[in-house]
Amino acid sequence: MKIEIDYKGDPGVCVVNVQGDIDSYTVPDLEAVLQSAISRGCVNFVIDLEKVSYADSSALGVIVWMNRILEPQNGRLVLAAATRNVTRILELSGLVGAAPTVSEASDIGDALAGLMLPESSEPPLWTRQVDVAAEPSSLARIRSEVCAILEPLHMPESTLFDIRVAVGEALSNAIRHGSPCGESDQVSISVAAHEDRVVLVVSDCGHGFDGEASREGDPYAPSGRGIMFMRALMDHVEFNNLPEGGTAVTLVKHLGEAVKATPSGLKR
Repeated sequence: MKIEIDYKGDPGVCVVNVQGDIDSYTVPDLEAVLQSAISRGCVNFVIDLEKVSYADSSALGVIVWMNRILEPQNGRLVLAAATRNVTRILELSGLVGAAPTVSEASDIGDALAGLMLPESSEPPLWTRQVDVAAEPSSLARIRSEVCAILEPLHMPESTLFDIRVAVGEALSNAIRHGSPCGESDQVSISVAAHEDRVVLVVSDCGHGFDGEASREGDPYAPSGRGIMFMRALMDHVEFNNLPEGGTAVTLVKHLGEAVKATPSGLKR
């Protein structure tokens, strides 16, 4: 197995290019390279799997090990350009989406764009807002409405699904835990399209929450699964307590090179 590591301009980001099989014989070499990068201050990793044709349970062990190290540092591990066979192994493991630091990307470019997404200084090209009563029965309808707003961007189906799930988790939390007066409370969803990203903000009128799980478990979802899904599926997740009370959950998704928003909402 051949391993090369590329440290990016951001000192906390690096790309690990792996060629060959990942098995019990080669894993110690891979772990040594990853540990060296961690020692140098890297907390956001892209592992390029394009030239990996075989991966077994030892590879999954590396992912679990990395997740345990990166989670306390708010780091991320992005598995990029996996072949069909390796993707099958990842699907069987259930680690992507279950491990809070681990996500997938179609290629290195999209992986890095999500990790190194700069603050946007430009105003959004367009915004939409939906205000709804905090009714649990309306969750499916609201998720569909948000997706309809995003439809003119012609995102890949997988990207739109990621957003649908993440927004659905934020909405569920806002209705179940951020609406103390029940259905008489209101939840708002703001959707803003920039040239390179979409920003969605779900706001409630509850008592505020910072997104950190308590020792007794996440107060927003059993075992923290809701917030874990948001962080795994989106490029940036932020919780802010509102001055007037309540929580605003900001979800950011990079659009990728194939999709660009325009003022009209249509793809170029």
